[in-house]
Amino acid sequence: MSKNRLFKNQSKIRLIVSVEDDTVETIDELIGYPLGGGHPAKGNRSEFVRLAIEEKLKRDVVRFHNRA
Repeated sequence: MSKNRLFKNQSKIRLIVSVEDDTVETIDELIGYPLGGGHPAKGNRSEFVRLAIEEKLKRDVVRFHNRA
């Protein structure tokens, strides 16, 4: 089942990542893969990774801007 995210005319780049099996198993349990669940990613691994990257970027941008 494909769950394509709409990017509203924003350009996008495909990012391929490799992680350990245990990490994928933990993510799958958290997001309810493959059927979805209560997590905002709704069973979609790619959406989970996108959300995690966005969250990390927000934290790091604030942290590094406050350092200056």
